[in-house]
Amino acid sequence: MPLSFNLISLGCPKNQVDSENIFTRLEKSDIRFTSDSDSCDICVVNTCGFIEAARKESIGVIMEAVEKKKSGAVKYIAVTGCMVNNNIEILKKELPEVDIFLATFDEEKIVEEIETAAGKKISGRQASSKEYKEFEREHFNLKSTAYLKISEGCSRSCSFCTIPSIRGAYRSKSIEEIKKEAAYLASAGVEELIIVSQDTSYYGTDAGVKNGLYVLLKELIKIKGVKWIRLMYLYPSAALFTDDLISLFNNEEKILKYIDMPVQHISDKILKLMKRGESKKDVLRIIEKIKNEIPGAALRTSLIIGFPGETDKDFEELSAFVKDVKFDNLGVFKYSDEMSAVSYKYNQKVSAKIKSERYKILMETQKSLIGSIMSKHIGRTYEAVIDEINNKTVKLRTYFQSPDIDGYTYMYSEDLKNSRGYIAKKNFIYVNINKIKGYDLLCTPSAI
Repeated sequence: MPLSFNLISLGCPKNQVDSENIFTRLEKSDIRFTSDSDSCDICVVNTCGFIEAARKESIGVIMEAVEKKKSGAVKYIAVTGCMVNNNIEILKKELPEVDIFLATFDEEKIVEEIETAAGKKISGRQASSKEYKEFEREHFNLKSTAYLKISEGCSRSCSFCTIPSIRGAYRSKSIEEIKKEAAYLASAGVEELIIVSQDTSYYGTDAGVKNGLYVLLKELIKIKGVKWIRLMYLYPSAALFTDDLISLFNNEEKILKYIDMPVQHISDKILKLMKRGESKKDVLRIIEKIKNEIPGAALRTSLIIGFPGETDKDFEELSAFVKDVKFDNLGVFKYSDEMSAVSYKYNQKVSAKIKSERYKILMETQKSLIGSIMSKHIGRTYEAVIDEINNKTVKLRTYFQSPDIDGYTYMYSEDLKNSRGYIAKKNFIYVNINKIKGYDLLCTPSAI
């Protein structure tokens, strides 16, 4: 009887891609997946170690697996991912119940490690042979959408970030490798590719490829079956946000006019302490260029509040920035004081209470703006991807909505069934936007 495994994936979309690769490797080795985490031979936990909250969540999930192992529900525990990279010796000492620890770049060894732990060879070990192609992988959650990771690591020196110490310097995957993976996903029914990395704008720079992201995208748009390409994690650098890249947003239908550009802060003092390399003037200039040169662009950003040295004045400047720009989508994070980050040594730490207050204020500010921001969509018709069909409602997304982090567009399931524009087994439909509901939109099928 083949071994069974359950996999718990924590953290960001980039980690999800790693989990999908682990999943595929195990399945191709004749290790059977089970959704029952209470009854499996191997429990795999792919951890996140970016900030303290993520590590606490990872430890909590591992401890649940340990309890299941003690009760006999689980035979072996494998822990992988970012948290392992810099903490493997400590984890081995503190969690002796875990059978396998694998750092991020050793995850391809998981089958061999399971064989060692189980004390037996696993039949059908295609995942360890040349027959197994790295670009062949399952994709989780959404039928028509998959993340496509184009690089590993990061070469920037942001003072708050630990990614370079966890995942190393930036390393672009080759265009051919990315194309093969994208083509395979398209052959599996994926129509929306979401490009992810630690710094998507930087793609190719480490390998000496001029205008690398533009060159890559020109190749990806040629892949048959791919309808949408969504870009995440574009660094706010004028040198990397080129005119060629802007031309793709305007002239290539497959490249969605969705720009995820984490600016983190807007106070010059805080940006300098963060070692972002861009000034307030630089950031505002890029935003103005996007709004002027990419009509209809949906702009998303991420901000950090409570960074060491952030005063009331700095925060007021950040709040005013949010009000002025009116981002289509916004994420706010409380600063996490990480020992391996440069900012850990900074003085003037902001208290947890003040961080929570500022977080609440900024989120309420965005909430108060959302009506006016979203009102431009009322009465308009958009093509939308169907993420989920339930008994009563259908969950969809338009070009300005990324899964999990942005709002959704909803319609009644009965309206979809009665729509002349809907074809069963098709994943896209045109919709008319009728109403705003919080961060979400309500719609009906279009006659297009």
